[in-house]
Amino acid sequence: MSESSEQSTAFLGDTKRAILELLLDGPKTSGEIASKLQIQKSAVRVHLSSMQSQNTVKSYFRIVHLGRPRKLYELTEDGRELFPRKYDFFLSLILKKIETTLGSEQLKRLVALVADDLAMDIKERIRNHDSSENFEDSLRILSSVSNELGFLSTIRKENDGNFSLISRNCILHKIALMDQDTVCHGFHDRIIQKTFDGKINVAVQLKECIALGDNVSRHLIALRQPEK
Repeated sequence: MSESSEQSTAFLGDTKRAILELLLDGPKTSGEIASKLQIQKSAVRVHLSSMQSQNTVKSYFRIVHLGRPRKLYELTEDGRELFPRKYDFFLSLILKKIETTLGSEQLKRLVALVADDLAMDIKERIRNHDSSENFEDSLRILSSVSNELGFLSTIRKENDGNFSLISRNCILHKIALMDQDTVCHGFHDRIIQKTFDGKINVAVQLKECIALGDNVSRHLIALRQPEK
């Protein structure tokens, strides 16, 4: 296993890391894994059971050559995600190519369109939950979708009655370090703003930002008073 693989799976322990590495080559029985690692089959089954509970491994039965069904284990998508994947590297190359080919304004426009699509999906979920008229319920749904995207978000009600969406993770951190305006404002701010456009009049301000060195990203979401 490579050094980067060991670092990303270090919390699993040596045996579980070795099992994951074997399963990268394809599904295997517990006996095949035990033989490869030269450990007891009972010990392998204990590890596999633990890994199934962590959703890094799944199992199923398959009949081979008209014999008895064999229980096979294979990696789940979560298990594969434990190995290094340079999403941010390839995404940064794509964004840079768009910028150099079409220009920075076109890049911002495309990022905004992606944000708008995500906001439309959140709006639809809010409508399906009959939460359109309840601002706080709508914010909770926004936070839930934000968590699904990987932002690790929570909603906090401030003393003045406004709300903060606090994200402890930035899913585009390395790219945001290179282009904070496009990612943090053109993408993240815009998702929040467009989620409420046309239904509730809100003002969105990025008060803290991970890309600028803060521990969290905090968006202040304030209800605007209707104009008289």
